[in-house]
This record gives sequence, C-alpha cells and structure tokens, in this order.
Amino acid sequence: MPQLLPIRALRYATDTGDISPRIAPPYDVLDEGPKQQLLSRDPHNVVAIDLPVTPPKTVGPDEAYDAAGELFRKWIRQGVLVQESAPAVYAYEQVYRAGGQQYARRGLFTAVGVEPFNQPGGIFRHEMTIRSGTDDRLKLMNATAAQLSPVFSVFDDGSQKVTNLLAPHFERNPDVIGRTDHDHVEHRLWVITDNAVIEKLQTAMRDTEVFIADGHHRYTTALNYHQAHADHPESAGCLMVLVPIQDPGLIVLPTHRVLRNLGGFNMTDLIDAVRADGRFKIEKTAHGADGTPHMVEELPRYGHHAVGLYDPATGRTWAVSAHDEDPLVDDLPDKPAVWRTLDVAVFHELLVDRIIRPRFGGSTITYSYPHELTELIRQCHDQPDRLGVIMQPTPLKSVCDVARANEVMPPKSTFFFPKLATGLVINPLAQSPTKP
Repeated sequence: MPQLLPIRALRYATDTGDISPRIAPPYDVLDEGPKQQLLSRDPHNVVAIDLPVTPPKTVGPDEAYDAAGELFRKWIRQGVLVQESAPAVYAYEQVYRAGGQQYARRGLFTAVGVEPFNQPGGIFRHEMTIRSGTDDRLKLMNATAAQLSPVFSVFDDGSQKVTNLLAPHFERNPDVIGRTDHDHVEHRLWVITDNAVIEKLQTAMRDTEVFIADGHHRYTTALNYHQAHADHPESAGCLMVLVPIQDPGLIVLPTHRVLRNLGGFNMTDLIDAVRADGRFKIEKTAHGADGTPHMVEELPRYGHHAVGLYDPATGRTWAVSAHDEDPLVDDLPDKPAVWRTLDVAVFHELLVDRIIRPRFGGSTITYSYPHELTELIRQCHDQPDRLGVIMQPTPLKSVCDVARANEVMPPKSTFFFPKLATGLVINPLAQSPTKP
C-alpha cells in the first residue's frame, strides 16, 4: 500500500517567496539550448544539476554527474538551498490556461514509499522505460544522493478526504511561487508541518491505488536506488506529486500524429482502401485547416474510435471511425479489452498497420507527435507525402484500467498538461546532504 513519507526537503532560499528564475521544466523535455537559456537567466537554476548530460535520457561520462553532485553540495554549503527544519509535506497548485480556459490543478507534494510496480492496491505504471533513461537518472541520483524532479501521479479521492485536508492551506498566501515561461504556468506551494494533518493524510492514502501519469523513469530509478541502498532509511521514498482523479484542474490532452514518408500518398486512394476494408467508415467534414480545432470536439459524434485526417494536398479533413466498439478482438484476442478499445491502439494496429502502411511507404513511415494543431498543419506542409491525424484525448479512466490490467499504453497515448516544475522541492537521500 502506498505510504506517505514527510521529508526534510531542500528548497531554494528566498526573501520574496518567488523562485521563478530557479525552477525548470522536467529534464526530459529539455535539451542544451533551453538549458542554456534557463542558466542565462539565473546560474543557480536547478537545470544546472538536473540535466548534466544532453540530450536527455542518454548516459554521459561519470565526470558530468560528479560535477553535478559537487555543484549541488556547493549550493547547500553556500545557503542557496536550505533544508526544512522539520519533516513536511506540501500543498501544490498549478494555475494555467488550456483551450481558452483557466484551470487550477491541486495536489499533494510529498515522498511516497517505493514498491514494485503493479502490486495489488499499490503503485501502477502505464509506460515502459528505456535502459539509457534509467541509467542516466541513477548516475545522477548516486552523485547527488537526492531526488531533484518529482513523479506525477494520480489517485482516486472519491471520498474527498485528501482534498478536504488540503483545502484550508490553499486559502492562505503560498509560501513559494514560481512561473515557468515556456508554458505560462504559475506554481504555488504551501508548507505543511502539522503532524496531525500529515498523519490524517497518511491514513487517507493508506488504501489508495496510485497511478503514475508522468515520470516512469524517475520512479524506476528511485526503486533501483533503494534496492542498492536498502540500509539507508532515506532511500525508501520517491518524490511525488499526487493529484486526485476528481480534481477539476486535471485534464488529459490529445497527442496528435503526423505520418511522414508516405510514398505515393493520395487521399482518394486512402478513402477507397478504408471503405474496402469494411471495418471503418470515412466521411468528409466541413472543415479545412482553420477548422481543425473544432474537429477534436466533434470527433466523438462520428462513432467508435474516431480520428480526423488532414490532407495537405487539398487542405481538407475527413473523419474515420470504426463500425464496432472492439474491432481488434479477432486480431489481438490475447490483449485485454481495455487495451484493444483504446483509440490509439485501433488507429495504429488497424488503420496504419493494416491499411495505410501496406499501400503507402511500408516500413519507411515515421511519426512526429505535435500537441498543437497549428504545429500539425505546419508539419504536414513542410514536406510532401505527409498526413495529419487528429486524435481524441485518452480518458484518464482508460489509463488506470490499462495499468490495472498489467499492460502499458501505446506510445504517445497521453499528454498530461501542464508538466510539474523541477526545483520547488528536493528530496535528500542522505542524513547529511552536503556529504558526497
């Protein structure tokens, strides 16, 4: 069962409470250019430690991680980072805009006791990890003896116990704020050291399943680190933000697709092939490139597993949907129904692999994954032989159900927006953070 662990975290020292110049997006969405931009704003930005090697999820030389560890300890000695005087958990709010609306996503920032994935009533994953990604994070964790970037997870708070316990803290001024420029999100943090509140939060979470939304490499690294340092009590926790599934600020956005290298692609030929297959129907819509934002809203009306297709040659869009709710049942009977009936699974397994790939490009087909429809349109017109695919968002319930079935989602199935900030809270994994 997930165990909440209050921590004596390290946080940036601040007179004003505003640490905007020192926080960063998660390491895995950055590269050398954005890293240097953050450091030009403030050389003490957390990215100086959290991203010692670029591109992310690649393994660099030991010297790079050793330098990050030494810089981390130097900042502690200099008082750039200071340790909490008492164990704490944190209320965390992100205020952001999406689709023309303003949202406030609220959760609990804490450490959670690590345990193997997918144990009954435990911590579940929906993505696989790559070895280079976990090796990179483990080298950094060994060098710093700290967790710098939190894992983003969700849980069922149908009883509102956690929500109600955190609610009073959101009513006062935050102890820390920070703004991330790339996504225009304001991050707000409240320190909670009241033992009575912490104990109630621990009790409320004791029998709750936790589903990792973003940060599978970080959680796997925390688990690996603890297995190698089981004699160190501080290694038992993983830095995590827990957001109730019921929170109105929790949204999942779609990740669209651009199919590239479609040799000899012609929309008329694709329409004929879709209709001849018999498992799908295809309809021309009233929208051109400027109307693609409306497609996401309208797709559910077209039927099962509907996706939109944008043809750059004509500037028009089509909607493709399946006749059946479970069109993969005969092709993939060993897969659980919760996986087979994902829109992304139906799209890739049937529409791409059985219809598009054999006719246009075969193994040469590649993908890009734009989140913005304007970017999808731009990429479609950037080179010939491309097709834009407008996806519906994957329901959060489907993500949890796939995880419970001990399956993983197809690649790029979800886009949890916004990302958490790195640098608000750092979890030291040693009693004396200044020692190597």
